[in-house]
Amino acid sequence: MKRIKFEKGKQKEFFNLVKDRLKINSVRAIRQYGIEISYSTLKSYYSGRLSLPKTLFDNLCYLAKINHKEIEYESRNPNWGQKIGGRNGIKEVFRKYPHRLNGWRKKGQKNSPIFNEESNLKSIKIPKLNEKLAEFVGIYLGDGTITPYQLRIAGDYRYDLPYFDYISKMIYELFGLRAVIQRVNNLNTMVLTISSKNLCTYFNKELGIAYGSKIKNKTVIPKEIIAKSKLALACLRGLIDTDGSISRRGRGGSQFCIQFTSHNPPLLDQVFDIGKGAGVFSYRDNAGAGTNKWGNIVNYFKVVGSSNLRHIVRFYERFENKNTIYQKDIIKYYRKSLYNAIDLPFKLGPVV
Repeated sequence: MKRIKFEKGKQKEFFNLVKDRLKINSVRAIRQYGIEISYSTLKSYYSGRLSLPKTLFDNLCYLAKINHKEIEYESRNPNWGQKIGGRNGIKEVFRKYPHRLNGWRKKGQKNSPIFNEESNLKSIKIPKLNEKLAEFVGIYLGDGTITPYQLRIAGDYRYDLPYFDYISKMIYELFGLRAVIQRVNNLNTMVLTISSKNLCTYFNKELGIAYGSKIKNKTVIPKEIIAKSKLALACLRGLIDTDGSISRRGRGGSQFCIQFTSHNPPLLDQVFDIGKGAGVFSYRDNAGAGTNKWGNIVNYFKVVGSSNLRHIVRFYERFENKNTIYQKDIIKYYRKSLYNAIDLPFKLGPVV
């Protein structure tokens, strides 16, 4: 199969031109125009890791109304019959299904991360400041990053898939946005990404959350959340579920601990104040805040609770069955009906 060879960096420029002409902002959205190529392969083409098949190049030029003379490229082993066939192939699809062309275009634009027909930005719902939003702010403050265009949450691929599913549904309920969950190469890390300039602007302007490093910016819980106890406790839940631990300590797991760790002292102070005020935290040191007291831990699950199944399993197995389990053994408990159908966020009481 003949290929298209670009100079270094020019292949990405070509894809950016295609996106600009099609009025989309996502490589993924190209697939909605009848281009049946996996997203991972498209990303490899976009980055330049793979050279472009000539037929794909021709189809993209046809779709985006790009004159070949606009592009600097080298055609390896030119084959004009294949070139004509490639163009005619996509033309034939459109000839057979003209009624679907506009639908494909709209679908491609809809799936673009930051598209809106009027403003070229994906519109979002603006939620009221409630417990769900406060919890999501805590999730971001725990394991999130934000730029002007994307908000990301990091997690452990081995244990956090149920939790990320919960977060994804929360995001849709709050903002009407779809999140993308991806594993990072072959690592144990996964990332949940929301691509929306409007969402990031909302976090920045309305909640006072700066772009970039949370530690350098000394990012803290918004004062509107701190001011109301229920909101503060929901935010604490999000923080502990992401950047906190609920684990065994001591010989044979004789001790149990809840701890939030952070290198952001102002945030750590807030977390300790919320936890102490709720009667669930008993210490604050240079690296963290939490409690080793079992009574406090039980109280934590009564008043704060958890939406992260790995925390719920470790606590409840200890609470109900006197079973102090290692983190590596958690997965097998996820499949049990008790945890599989649990309502989130979980709080100790009649729910279980």
